Amino acid sequence: MAARELVLKLRDRLNSAYTRTLQRTYYRVFGHQVDQRFVIIGNARTGSNYLLDGLKTSPRIRMYHEIFASHNREVGKDFEKILSTLYQYESKSIELVGCKVFYNHLTDEEWKKLVNLRDFKVIHLTRRNRLRTLISLEIAFKTGKWTHAGNSAESKEKQVALDPQNLLKRLEHIEEGEALTRVRFCDRPVLEVVYEDLVQSPHEVFESVGNYLGVDGIDPDQIRLKQQNPEGLAQLIVNYGEVEAFLKNTRFAEYLVL
Repeated sequence: MAARELVLKLRDRLNSAYTRTLQRTYYRVFGHQVDQRFVIIGNARTGSNYLLDGLKTSPRIRMYHEIFASHNREVGKDFEKILSTLYQYESKSIELVGCKVFYNHLTDEEWKKLVNLRDFKVIHLTRRNRLRTLISLEIAFKTGKWTHAGNSAESKEKQVALDPQNLLKRLEHIEEGEALTRVRFCDRPVLEVVYEDLVQSPHEVFESVGNYLGVDGIDPDQIRLKQQNPEGLAQLIVNYGEVEAFLKNTRFAEYLVL
């Protein structure tokens, strides 16, 4: 990285930190502490960015991102410190504060702590076609593009190869994360949101989300993000024939036609 680019990047970070400090000082004086919080729980590449983008259109909601992820901290450390972010003073217009947490963002002990926070509402985000979840993840790692608000990458640029021998274990791992989440929060109301329903019927799904959270003003028409990988599986998987042959006699065969 050139010296000038490094200086500009450092300056931007300092400006951002300064702005956040001023904002927090203002909120401590003129803001308030929010009583209600929520968390979106799921696996990566199940539409969480799309869901967050929609929730942020409401002037009543303050959304934080993946605050517990490994790129923001060392997993297993500073849980309480990071959690305090959701208890900061906010603008008086804010009624609800939320963040998203993937299955691998917390340790078992941290999950126990989160479950014990009774002031949190829970949205569980899943995707029916778990194979597409894995494909989307591989494409994101390959292209470095985790969201899509403009022109999508070309199909050839997005093509990935999947290891059939490891595929069942990865699909089962997603299933286990979903099942464990339902067990952890079995004693409270949880809103289940499915990716396919979210992108096909956004107005209906966001209406149910708003009702569950008790807030209004969510406008799906303002969402900038688009579906990143709408192509058929054969266009996205380089070794599709091998993957198809491996999955067709398993209980995951339905993913090939969904």
